[in-house]
Amino acid sequence: MYRSLVLLVSFVLFGSGYAIQASTITAGVYNLNSAYVNGSAITGTVTLNSAGKATAADLTYNNPSFSNPGLPRFNLVSISNVYNGLSQNYLTSASNAGQIAFYFNTLADSNGYLNLCIGNAQCGTSAGTVDPSSLQLYGFYNSSTGSNLGLPATNLSGGYLSQVKDSATAVTPEPRSLWLLGTGMIGFAVVFRFVKS
Repeated sequence: MYRSLVLLVSFVLFGSGYAIQASTITAGVYNLNSAYVNGSAITGTVTLNSAGKATAADLTYNNPSFSNPGLPRFNLVSISNVYNGLSQNYLTSASNAGQIAFYFNTLADSNGYLNLCIGNAQCGTSAGTVDPSSLQLYGFYNSSTGSNLGLPATNLSGGYLSQVKDSATAVTPEPRSLWLLGTGMIGFAVVFRFVKS
């Protein structure tokens, strides 16, 4: 009975250290998946730090009616903030042709995905405090049709971020995780010694 109890406690402590560390965002490059505006996909990558803030971006709105080479491409992070479980970012194009208001949940879902906010008060915040992720294009010259009036702020219909394999950078575990990991290892040592004797 005593052996079983010691073994159970050590497993719980050891596992808890990893569970706490895994609940934070892993810094690295993330792919944007299943994100659409007016039926056209937004594709590319966003680089996140361990706090969940965007540090770099390379997204493209793949709408054939906007035919300028490289437009509209969003590769600058103008604002990045984390508030109430949300990453709140404004991604702009180098030519200032438009911006993406890019909000997503910093807590991963059961698949490990970081879901975009696509409506008010999503991502677990109180009602009315969060705008949906949206895309806005300003007027710019279109090589096929001449002047283009752009696109008003239009909500993304969905989307999520998934981490690109082998893109993670080292993340320093929080002190509590280290403490739990250490106590779990001590527990294993005690069990091993107890069973051996």
